[in-house]
Amino acid sequence: MTRTSAIGSCKCGQLRFELHAPPLFTHACHCLDCRRRSGSAFGLSTIVLRRDFDLTSGAVISNSTSPRTSVCQCSDCGTRIYSASTEFPATYIVRGGAFDDPGVVEPGAHIWVKHKHPWIKLPDRVAQFAEEYNFREVWPAEALERLDLAT
Repeated sequence: MTRTSAIGSCKCGQLRFELHAPPLFTHACHCLDCRRRSGSAFGLSTIVLRRDFDLTSGAVISNSTSPRTSVCQCSDCGTRIYSASTEFPATYIVRGGAFDDPGVVEPGAHIWVKHKHPWIKLPDRVAQFAEEYNFREVWPAEALERLDLAT
């Protein structure tokens, strides 16, 4: 993201948010769970600092999806906007499709590519991983510094 802020919303528009700083990182996940959840060929996850993310209207419903993860969605239409994990308490994972301008985020990595559709051609310039990746080895230094300062 080259801009210093971005806005987004749910499908019905009642829940709106603003991101006041660039995301830490965005990755496209080709695992079967993300594909099912997104209804698409992959899921786009944008990791942001919680302190940079503000809900500007609407209300969220939080549902626990595991002992350490909750998904937050619009209380009116049910659109999933972000998830929160006790494992990474300083961050949210915002759905890439929730931003009003889809060009705001671009994947810095593709993960679980062993499950990607064969007809998808990934750009050579973007890191690719058969499964997960170690974020400390992949994220830009500036993003790691911001994360470390927030924790």
